[in-house]
Amino acid sequence: MKKHSCRALCAFCSLLLFSAVVVAQNRAPVIENLQVSADWSNNRITVRYDVADVEGDALDIELELSNDDGKRYVLTPVVGISGDVGFPVAPGNDRVVVCDVAALPPGAAQYRLRLTADDRQPFDLQALVNEVDSNRLRADLQFVEGIRHRTAGATHLAAVRDSMKRIFVAAGLHTEEHTFAYSNSTGRNAIGTARGTGQSQKVVIVDAHYDTVSNAPGADDNGSGTVGVWEIARLLSRYPTKKTVRFIGFDLEEAGLIGSTRYVSNGIPAGDSIEGVLNFEMIGFYTTQPNTQTLPAGFNILFPDAYNAVVNNQSRGDFITNVGNTASAALGTLFANAAAQYVPGLRVVSLNVPGNGSIAPDLQRSDHAPFWLAGHKALMLTDGANFRNKNYHTTNDKAAQLNFTFMSNVVKATLAAAAQLAEIQHGDWATTTVDKPVSTQTPTVVCNARLTVSPRDRSALLLHLPESCPSDDVSIELYDAQGRSVLSRQLQQLGVGKHRIELPMALPNGAYVAKLRIGGYATAKVLTLGGMR
Repeated sequence: MKKHSCRALCAFCSLLLFSAVVVAQNRAPVIENLQVSADWSNNRITVRYDVADVEGDALDIELELSNDDGKRYVLTPVVGISGDVGFPVAPGNDRVVVCDVAALPPGAAQYRLRLTADDRQPFDLQALVNEVDSNRLRADLQFVEGIRHRTAGATHLAAVRDSMKRIFVAAGLHTEEHTFAYSNSTGRNAIGTARGTGQSQKVVIVDAHYDTVSNAPGADDNGSGTVGVWEIARLLSRYPTKKTVRFIGFDLEEAGLIGSTRYVSNGIPAGDSIEGVLNFEMIGFYTTQPNTQTLPAGFNILFPDAYNAVVNNQSRGDFITNVGNTASAALGTLFANAAAQYVPGLRVVSLNVPGNGSIAPDLQRSDHAPFWLAGHKALMLTDGANFRNKNYHTTNDKAAQLNFTFMSNVVKATLAAAAQLAEIQHGDWATTTVDKPVSTQTPTVVCNARLTVSPRDRSALLLHLPESCPSDDVSIELYDAQGRSVLSRQLQQLGVGKHRIELPMALPNGAYVAKLRIGGYATAKVLTLGGMR
């Protein structure tokens, strides 16, 4: 066969292979034109939206509401939601969801609604990883570089923290500060949270400290980690995840891990379960020169495999160290595997420190350590600090000394690990808000009805109406925890002065939502029945 014929055949085969890859890359749905209107007098919210899916896949649509600006979301009460929600929903325009929100917590002046569309297709994680931009990391670090110390560089410290919060807000994250007193000043951890859609109590943390010592511009320590957190926040927050992802900039690490210690002791919200912490501690210094990587005393005894990997490579500082403890072994494996699969050019040396790391103090010198001490799984991802970068804690710790290809590769591997751990979904999400007028929050006539169960044999529901309540127009709907209707009654013309209504029925143990309408007043009650003695 002639050479040009071989080339033509190879080109044709390559085209077929490329076409197959393109076809295989299913694109995620896209939500547009999310709008909401409210009829508060009838406790009804109507949501309209357009959703596109190139392949026309059936979609899983979920609507959630929050009364604290997205810090936590709750599923719209299943007892009163209808329309284009759930699975399957066909993509298209002018989709409508109507929900009865009588069971929502009272008192909020504004509610945030979040709509999620998931086509249940595999996520192309490699494509997301490839979006990490070394030029954006460089530009961010040019701003971050500079002394960020509570006294010697307080102005720039605050400017970097404010920039971090703006990035979190722009990414749609619930943004807040965790504050604490320290040495006649106030420490401030900056936090951005994307609540998960199905397992929101499980939390994945990506963090870095953003402060410096008093004399260093801190490009590597820890501007590199700070901008790495920013990059992952920008990219990962575009997609829904089943678990919550939280991004944290810790303050006062250089004062002795103060910010992370205070967060672990009193900043983790009640009910949150930490699934894993990915802590950046200097991720920018890289060199292929031999004998540039030193190791702590006793390293060869504690970690012989890692020691041999470094020494056999002529002690070059060309790798990222993946440091976990005994409890974090699976998390360390996840990171190493993510790097191998999605960033094969990144060399990883993994360490598994016994117990809580006290046997190796040099490996407890960052914000992962308080999580270890509290029993949480955490990794430190580091270029080795002073064991590699001789500019550590000096005036020469500048961006010009760093390798942004290496830095971006570390960020890519961390993004892949975080996305897998958080269970990223092949979908889209969008939020909007609706205000609740003050006049509807505090009705002029409040009918504070009580709903109980007959104490003897639980054979009847007892509805108690105060004398101020109208008793000639009462309706009750009762739903179990799965949203199934177990009772619907319209009670009219009960007679003047009749304010105790008995509804015969037997109920099994469980939680119930009762929707009451009494005259023009609507409310919801939660009824929980435990075991009988």
